[in-house]
Amino acid sequence: MDEEKILNAISLDKDVDGFHPLNVGNLALRSRKPLFVSCAAKACLELLFQSGIDLMGKHVTIIGRSKVVGLPTSLLLQRHHATVSVIHAFTENPEEITRGSDIVISAAGVANLVRGSWLKQGAVVIDVGTNPVEDPASDFGYRLTGDVCFEEAVNVASAITPVPGGVGPVTIAMLLANTLDSAKRVYGLSD
Repeated sequence: MDEEKILNAISLDKDVDGFHPLNVGNLALRSRKPLFVSCAAKACLELLFQSGIDLMGKHVTIIGRSKVVGLPTSLLLQRHHATVSVIHAFTENPEEITRGSDIVISAAGVANLVRGSWLKQGAVVIDVGTNPVEDPASDFGYRLTGDVCFEEAVNVASAITPVPGGVGPVTIAMLLANTLDSAKRVYGLSD
């Protein structure tokens, strides 16, 4: 399947996932406003805002550069004047870069990648990763874990999201908010 062809076929007014090239492009251009932003990216920022965390001037490291989380989150953070580093598979010294960050957002899809030693004392950690790991004690034979080793990070971080139950429910709430905004726009409804 041609992903670009499919994304281009989606009506801009109904792109509640925020993946249409025009929405992503408008997000990248600070002078423009996208109709919709990726729900996972919005969820990350919503968690920060609701926690009272000021982003201006903060160093944020995003681990993973996907179109769903990494890219749109980095663009949103820059709109709020954060300094953003993006770690990917070819980044040299990812631990060192991450250790210098006030906020770490991990969306790499690698269970327990980020260790406590990767974090500076008091960092805020948002774990977007959802990784199945074998667990014979579980009814399903596996359990879900994040990209961050929670047991280590919780002793270093000032705030950390759990997996499951952290970013996921907020992402769903952002999808519902985008869907409501889309319906209002399509049917000419106001607040």
